[in-house]
Amino acid sequence: MIQTNAKNELTLDIDALSYGPYGIGRHQGKAVMIPKTAPGDTVAARIVEAKERYSVGEIVRILKRSSLRQEPPCPYVAQCGGCPWQHVRYESQLGAKQKSVEDALRRIGKLKGFELKPIIASPSTYNYRRRIRLQRDGSKRLGFFTSFSHHLIEIDTCLIADDKLNGLIEQLRRWSEELITDVEHLEIVTGDQPTEIVIVGQSAGGFNSRDSSICGRLLEENQLINGLIVRGPDWRQTWGEVAVSVIPEDGLCVRVDGDVFTQVNSQGNRQLLKELLAAADFDRDDRVLELYSGAGNFTYSIAQRVGDMVAVEGYRPAFESGKRGAELNGINNIHWICSPVPAALAQLKKQRRRYSKIVLDPPRGGAKGLEGDLAVIGAKKILYISCNPATLARDLAALAKQGYSLRTVQPIDLFPHTFHVEAIATLVE
Repeated sequence: MIQTNAKNELTLDIDALSYGPYGIGRHQGKAVMIPKTAPGDTVAARIVEAKERYSVGEIVRILKRSSLRQEPPCPYVAQCGGCPWQHVRYESQLGAKQKSVEDALRRIGKLKGFELKPIIASPSTYNYRRRIRLQRDGSKRLGFFTSFSHHLIEIDTCLIADDKLNGLIEQLRRWSEELITDVEHLEIVTGDQPTEIVIVGQSAGGFNSRDSSICGRLLEENQLINGLIVRGPDWRQTWGEVAVSVIPEDGLCVRVDGDVFTQVNSQGNRQLLKELLAAADFDRDDRVLELYSGAGNFTYSIAQRVGDMVAVEGYRPAFESGKRGAELNGINNIHWICSPVPAALAQLKKQRRRYSKIVLDPPRGGAKGLEGDLAVIGAKKILYISCNPATLARDLAALAKQGYSLRTVQPIDLFPHTFHVEAIATLVE
């Protein structure tokens, strides 16, 4: 049902959630993206931006509330841009994420004949994040940006953050007011061990030496904070113990500095690894190539199950953490390469190296252009972990043209109340 009136309002039925912070209605055959809506809503809306293939609108009022709606428990949800699906019941969030993966694979990748497994829910839907980023504005206030802007809203707690992180926001607010260095944002990071918290400050400029004593005093006065990192374009200052522990499975520990990437959902990360290991079915005869290995989140678990492996990571701090952690865990069958992945892959191809299985977990931009070199290596199975359904579909389609067949895709939710979704794709030669 679509109606218009003299006030240029549309009456839209919302029938789906998009891969983004919007519900989707249709007007004259064209999709209209409306934030803060849920499938089953009927809304009066106004178009704020018209594009060639779709329009973006805003709610004027809700005419009929969907049964899929819930009352968001967060007091900041009306302004904060961090949890755009918090008003939708979790079961419906999962269904929308499953559909976004399927739509991307079929529409973008034109892929067929694969098994899309039911999405795996996050073990926790609140207090699941082990790291949060607080923005800092020109007035030295701390908080989150509001939806679709860089306007800052101060917060006292975040319902999706680990409670240990929430307990430090007020202390960091006082510290931020003293800090002279132009820090743009702070991250509060906790590890999988009970008493590990590191603060990471990011600046676009230089470090003011007068902040050295202010930073040292933060640790002296806050016993819960183990370490502090403040860094800029070409400098990095540290105080205290700046590493945290990530425990991907029992018996293994990844030690990684607080400013190196880790999955934000600790329990979800263990589930992700479990599904990867099940899909890969590693054994002692396997020689494995892992690309974008990071600090070793998957690497150590794979290494314990295979004959030998190569791990490639281009970001040196992550590479160093991974290599150092392998020694601490007593794992010695990993050959580490610090290099951009395309360059390392080209070199391995030139050397005619062969691996039985390949694991890759690229950033959101995916692994475009690597499909030819991946195919030359001749792996019987490729495991592709992705946080972006669109680039996953594009890259799987490219691998299909190289002779690989997509067998299964397992979506996993690590980010409740957002549209983000992880997926593990299994391809065979």
